[in-house]
Amino acid sequence: MEQQILTPSEILPKRNFIAANPKNIGVMIVVLIALLIGICKPLTGLPPIGHHIIAVVIIALGLWIFKPNNVPFMAGCAFIVSGGLIFGLNYGVVAAGFVSSSVWILIPALYFGFVLQKTGLGKRIAYLVLKAFEPGWVTMAISWFIIGVLLSALTPSITVRLAIVMPIALGVIDACKLKYNSKGSAFIALIAFAMCLFPGTGWLTGSLSGPIMTGFLPPELKPLATFDNWFKILALPWFLVTVIYVALVVVLMKPNEAIGIPRDTFKEEYKGLGPISRDEIITGIILVACLVLFTTERIHGIPAAGAALMALVLLLVFGIIKPTEIGTGANWDVICFFGVAISLSPIFLEAKVSAWLTPILQPTILSLAANPLIFLLLVTIGMMLIRFIDVPWGFSTIALTAVVLIPVFNQFGIHPLVVTFAYLVGINFFLLSYQQPWMLMAEGILQNKGWAASHVFIAGLCFIIAAIAAIVVCVPYWRMIGVIP
Repeated sequence: MEQQILTPSEILPKRNFIAANPKNIGVMIVVLIALLIGICKPLTGLPPIGHHIIAVVIIALGLWIFKPNNVPFMAGCAFIVSGGLIFGLNYGVVAAGFVSSSVWILIPALYFGFVLQKTGLGKRIAYLVLKAFEPGWVTMAISWFIIGVLLSALTPSITVRLAIVMPIALGVIDACKLKYNSKGSAFIALIAFAMCLFPGTGWLTGSLSGPIMTGFLPPELKPLATFDNWFKILALPWFLVTVIYVALVVVLMKPNEAIGIPRDTFKEEYKGLGPISRDEIITGIILVACLVLFTTERIHGIPAAGAALMALVLLLVFGIIKPTEIGTGANWDVICFFGVAISLSPIFLEAKVSAWLTPILQPTILSLAANPLIFLLLVTIGMMLIRFIDVPWGFSTIALTAVVLIPVFNQFGIHPLVVTFAYLVGINFFLLSYQQPWMLMAEGILQNKGWAASHVFIAGLCFIIAAIAAIVVCVPYWRMIGVIP
């Protein structure tokens, strides 16, 4: 039998597998840094288990950021859980996030998004709004804003909102015969994208950021993060962020020529959906009832997680979600990611990382807290800067620093949800596409036909300006309602 001889061109790709893929290079660098920390233990005052846990989290961050071979979030999650167990943490610590109410709101929330998409109710709501306005650049922006608020009220799942809105945005771009990645297409796509993120951040169940942030708060502060408090403290600033962002994008990115789409276009699209179905009606009733329970928790006392899970039961009983869709209706990779992310706070606490870091951070942070405006501006800017490194929504930074909210509240009277605004700005921040995982998802849905890198940068600057303006405007409001001194 003749031996097969490989040519140099066939051999080289195998030898240069790592060199040919920047993602693998990035992971190798991260692993080397982690090994240096784990083995050499260079951080003075931090016990060995703290060094080991930091090393484990750094490697997990590398997997989440670079995604070698497109590994799912589950890879980094499994590494953190296994690493925590290997280095002596118990199951109750490494899996603490999975018994948090946040995850039990998240799971039904993802199914809410699934049924909105499956039944067509989400698309019906979007076209119902679009056809109500005479097509124009400004009215298009107003339409996306209304659509964002309505979809946020029905599901906190940003993934699903993107899945509903971004294909419609691409359809609008095509209907207007706009050049892909042009100023006009970027205007439509970037406002549509932002409306999937920003408006719902203003109430506890309007975005995944709500349940996640409550999970990060120290136990002493969790009782303060009620639906009522969240809405009272954060609804106004996020309304301002949204409105200012849209206004700036209109000023800076609106094309000079008319939008070029007849009003009948959206009417025809809506008509093409056909009459509203039984499943849409049932889904709408259940989700609206769930929203009512969320907003009236103070009256009836049913926790948000209990209301969300009961709504999920009804969707199953009425057959809106089929048994075969249990595994596919919710993204379990995302659920595991958020569960482990929330576990980071107790992991850092148990491994003494928080105790080691608090004396380093606390003096600087507390020295600023005497002036709430300066404090909030600097913390917000710091969260945006850290997102250049802490790419997965800044969750590691939040987990490490949330413990400092206790003395900020006890000594200076700054409500933790006020400081949470800075964290939320960091979560929603983008200046470059890689910093915002939701943006990467939107680009995939748009098939990279929506915006260019320069458009993202301009829109990111609009968001930064909007966030800073919202803080300046809201400090007197927060002082008036007694949540800052």
